[in-house]
Amino acid sequence: MQVFSSSLDETGRPCAPRDCPRCEGTCKLHRHGSYLRYKRPEGGDLVTVQRFLCPRCRRTWGVIPPDMFPYRSLRVSRFEEILDDQAGLTGGGARPPPATQIEGDCVRRALEKLTERIPFLCGLLGQQMPRPQGPDFDWFWRALRKLGPTQRILAGLARDFKTSLLACYQSLEAPWHRARAPA
Repeated sequence: MQVFSSSLDETGRPCAPRDCPRCEGTCKLHRHGSYLRYKRPEGGDLVTVQRFLCPRCRRTWGVIPPDMFPYRSLRVSRFEEILDDQAGLTGGGARPPPATQIEGDCVRRALEKLTERIPFLCGLLGQQMPRPQGPDFDWFWRALRKLGPTQRILAGLARDFKTSLLACYQSLEAPWHRARAPA
């Protein structure tokens, strides 16, 4: 499973969720190692992702570092900066610096995924989002950004709906899609 470091308390330790089919949020998670991820699409810089284990249900939890998407090396702030500029949300000719070819390809793929998910995300966010006004992506992005910073939106989608902006991850699957585990 995945949680965002921004949603943790001061201890930095995630809590087992109440919707866990085995422990129902009563177990204290134990540190269970870590793994390395690239911080940028070009590689180079690595960041450590902490892992925690629920001793009862045996699920592991990865704590996604600040400014990162789940399963992508594209920085959230960089993606937000590029899309804000594209949608005309930047306040005056300040354009983001040119992206490398690798970063540009990562942004393009993420944008394609996000565009496919507009109806789904509008349905999830319900009355927080205005009714779609056609296939215009810039309209969607401006409406989404009125809800707050992208990092906070990602944390809210993971916490409330067990999904992300770019995909429904199996590790974030909603409890109504999981079969109850035997006791």
